[in-house]
This record gives sequence, structure tokens and C-alpha cells, in this order.
Amino acid sequence: MYEQKISAFRTAKRLGHRITVVGPELPEWAMPYVDGLVKVETHPAAEMAVALDELRRCHAIDAFDGVVTFWDHGVTPAAEMAEALGLPGGGAHGARTARNKAAMREALAAAGVPCPAAARVTGWRELEAAAERIGYPAIYKPTGGAGSAGIFRVDSADQLRAAYDEGATFAAPDADAFFAYFPHEFVYEEYLRGHEVSVEGVVSAGDIQISGATDKVVAADGYFTEYQNSFPARLGEDGLREAVDIATRAVAALGLDGVGFHVEVMLTDTGGKVIEVNARLGGGFIASHLVPLAGGDDLLAAAVDAALGRPVHLGAVPDGGSCNRYLLAGGPGTVRAWEGLEEARRCPGVVELGVLKHVGDQVLLPPENFFAHQLAHVITRGADADEAIARAEHALSVLRCRID
Repeated sequence: MYEQKISAFRTAKRLGHRITVVGPELPEWAMPYVDGLVKVETHPAAEMAVALDELRRCHAIDAFDGVVTFWDHGVTPAAEMAEALGLPGGGAHGARTARNKAAMREALAAAGVPCPAAARVTGWRELEAAAERIGYPAIYKPTGGAGSAGIFRVDSADQLRAAYDEGATFAAPDADAFFAYFPHEFVYEEYLRGHEVSVEGVVSAGDIQISGATDKVVAADGYFTEYQNSFPARLGEDGLREAVDIATRAVAALGLDGVGFHVEVMLTDTGGKVIEVNARLGGGFIASHLVPLAGGDDLLAAAVDAALGRPVHLGAVPDGGSCNRYLLAGGPGTVRAWEGLEEARRCPGVVELGVLKHVGDQVLLPPENFFAHQLAHVITRGADADEAIARAEHALSVLRCRID
């Protein structure tokens, strides 16, 4: 599923930029859009010194203008590159803090930004102490996770050991390299109830610009799988104002600059609280598809401009609504057949329907795998968010995925 990445490359090319990829290899799908490759490793962190030396050498020959990433694992390396080369967006400390959920919690709390009660956990005794102080229900998740992977709900004391063991088994580097960042480090935090949104924006030269808010829906599976995003969020003026204020304060508190951001906020009965701050644009097709489809800002272009230190002006008023919704498997197995794909693609308002699991692919459920139960996704547009959501639900309802 590379469409979001391809959208970012296409945007940079449309803006007239030359693109150099920094990484161990250049994927085949990226080749039509990329002008060069600096072949280096940026993870683990010990590899960054060698990578930065090579980038300085390249920069002296043909100077780079900016560094941008749209993915969690590139947040810290991109900021460190910009800082080392003297380019905009070189707030490496803020990027590192944003990438570690425990450090982020501590920094936001110190700045007075409302957050759930939380504690860093690196072992069983620390988890017991955190649970005793914070209570239940709670969330237990890896500090370096992303994409809602590795999140466990703990409703009572008798579930605590099981959550700890599952985290050690399924959210560890030896289970998936996805969890190689801050390995075996978790955060235990208060479980929040309310209306979850994400605030989308860009900060350039210290100027924090807001594009709008997205409604987020997660599955009731105990692992918080995000299966629907819709834009713009269905909030009243007061709710939107509160979410934007909290997100703006959070971005300022972390000192982020020269980047897009995606701040997740829970609006509760006792006020809004930050779930997490991402120092990159929103995934789940939010920035690449949903915001522009609804008539909102071109966030990909804005993030590229921010990485170059250029002024950014957001705030386009949407003239419609958009939705991305995933079809999730109800059980594990092997995909044997798809039915209704062309009918679904012809449904009103469908902009894109992507198949994520093909015939012969294995389907696994969380916590064994946190992504292998996503079967397909559909992106829709409507007169407003409600219509876009209804159209996404209808399109997926005609799909049938046979799993043995």
C-alpha cells in the first residue's frame, strides 16, 4: 500500500523539486519520482553518525534545500539531518521527544498541556507501581509505537500480568522490527472516554498553522485498531476551538518546527486531553486524500514548503466531506476469493478502493499481528462528512472476502 507515499513524491515533483531519498535502498515503486539516493542506514541510532557524515559530503557537492518525512520512523532522522546540515526544521530534540510517547507525556505535562495521567514502564515492578497510582481502566503501549500498533487495554488488576506478557511477546523487536524503536519500553496511562479527533497542521519558522480536525473511530477489539477517519470532524465551534487550542499548545511545548503535525486529542466531559503528538502529517490517507478531497488545504505541499522554511498559510474552508474506512477481518485464515470489488468501486462517492489482502495472503488478528487483519479500504467523498461516511459504509457492505 504505497499510494500515500506516492502522493507525497508526486506533490514534491509538482512543486518543481528534485528528490533525493536517504535510506538503505530505493524501492521500485519510488523510482519514477526520485532523482537520487544517498545509500545509508539511519536506524539503529548508532548508524546516524555515519549517515550524517555522508550527507555532509553530498551537501558540500550539491546542496540540499530541506529534509521532509511523512512517516513516524523518519521523524527523528529527518530532524537530525536538517539540524546537522543547517537546514530549516532542525528541531531534533523536539522530534526525539515526540517519537517517544513517555518523553512526550512528560514534556507536555511540564508545560501544562492537559494529558492523561501516565508513567514510563520498563519492567514488571514499574508496571505494578504505575497501575497502583493511575488505576483502571488504562492503556499499555510501547513508547516507540505508531499506527495504533501494540496498544493493550487493561480494565482491572487481574488483566495486568496478561497485558505485560502480551506486550513483551507481541510488541517487541523480535516479534516485528516495527517495535525496534525504544525497545521493551512502554507507557501506562489513563484510559480516556470521549470524542476522539486529530488536529492537522503545519509549523514553519515558528508559525503554527491549523488546517482542521478529523474524526477518528477505533474498533472495540481491545487493541484500538483505527478503522475510520473522516474530514472535517463533526464538532461544534466550541469543540473545534478547544481541540485546536490544545493541539497548538502541544506543538509549541515540544518546540516542533519545519514540519507537518498530527495531534490526537480526546474531548472528554472534563475537558480535552492530548493522546499524542506526531511530528509528521496524518496517515490513514488524512493528509494525502481526505483533507484535499473535502476542499481543504494541500497539506503535502504545505509540509514541503515548511521543510524549506517558506511561509505557510492554511485554513481553507471545506466544501464537502470525505472518509477513509477499512474492512477488517473477523477471524484469521487465508484469503480464498473476493466478491463485489467492481460493484463497490461503482458505488456513489467512491474515489478509491484498495485491496490490502490478495488471494493466498494470510490474515492474522491482533495481537499476533496489528495490521494483517486490514483487508481493504475505501475512500469516499460526499456533500458533507456524514454523507461520505455513509457512502464508505455502503461500499464496503457490498464486498465479500472469503477467508478459510
